[in-house]
Amino acid sequence: MEITTEITELDHNDFYRSYSIKRRWRRHLLLLLAVDLILSTLIPISTFYLITAVFMGIILLPFFFGIPYLTSKKRIRTLYLQTLVPNGKKTFKPFASGIEITDETGATFIKHEDIKETGRSGEYIFIVTRHTGYYLLPFWCFSSEYEGAHFLRLVTNGIAKIKGIQAKAPFTFKPGYLMAILCLIPLVGFFSGLVVLILGIVHFKDKIYIIIGAIGMLVTIAIYGSMIYYVETSSVVNDGFSEMSQTQINDLVKSIEFYKIQNGSYPDSLQQIETKNSFVSIYDPLPTFKEKKSIVFQYHRTGNKYLLFSVGKDGKPNTKDDIYPTLTNPGTSKLGFIRK
Repeated sequence: MEITTEITELDHNDFYRSYSIKRRWRRHLLLLLAVDLILSTLIPISTFYLITAVFMGIILLPFFFGIPYLTSKKRIRTLYLQTLVPNGKKTFKPFASGIEITDETGATFIKHEDIKETGRSGEYIFIVTRHTGYYLLPFWCFSSEYEGAHFLRLVTNGIAKIKGIQAKAPFTFKPGYLMAILCLIPLVGFFSGLVVLILGIVHFKDKIYIIIGAIGMLVTIAIYGSMIYYVETSSVVNDGFSEMSQTQINDLVKSIEFYKIQNGSYPDSLQQIETKNSFVSIYDPLPTFKEKKSIVFQYHRTGNKYLLFSVGKDGKPNTKDDIYPTLTNPGTSKLGFIRK
């Protein structure tokens, strides 16, 4: 096989952009998504998780794509300056031990152990050497796509053989990846992600399956974790439960007064009312929601009077945010509850 190329400055510029932008972009994207989802949960910029994730993604974008792009571009430019004859006509002949490159200065033989990196970026095959810069082979100089892939495979296999390792197959998007992406659906995605993760480790032995499965699990954890955090800390939710506490405590006063009419005295505890009337709720919605257990309204009988209130948003009795009954009926002055 003998490949003849003619490289111009324009080819190098196209290669800079292609190599710097596309280099390991899948890995960078997956890492960006993973870090974005985790930080969006730990640092809620907004009460809406999606908004937080978008803003966090914008903040992280330069670190995962901007800086790597500039670093790669600078690296390739440095290699370009190291190349003795970067432009012009060249002929490449692959051999079992290396590649013979012929240009206007004569023939140069590069052994496989002197090749630092090779691969395809956009429409170019690139060969980065340890001492003499890099070389480009545009795909248009090959007679077919197959010939270009075959040339790259020869070089890759030669390098792998020298290093005593197995040559890596080029990344191909498998149809199964589309099914694995379903694990990004919240809730169901956690269990799907777990299955994909296990299959990726045990059966397919594929890093992409493993990464997608792990991210699928993280997505569900992050979304539902942020939802729980929002529900527990949101002022809107707290105000809603405060209104429920106010409504129930107002109704509870009526039940306490009715208990006195029936029994001649106020109850010693709210549990006595609950025993008499199963339809009466003596549990305070606000602290019950926060503590995840049933908490009774604060009730203290003092003679022929009683104190009744909710502990409010802070969950502590006798503080400024305690909620007391608010009955506006003119006849409430005869009731026994002690007004704040």
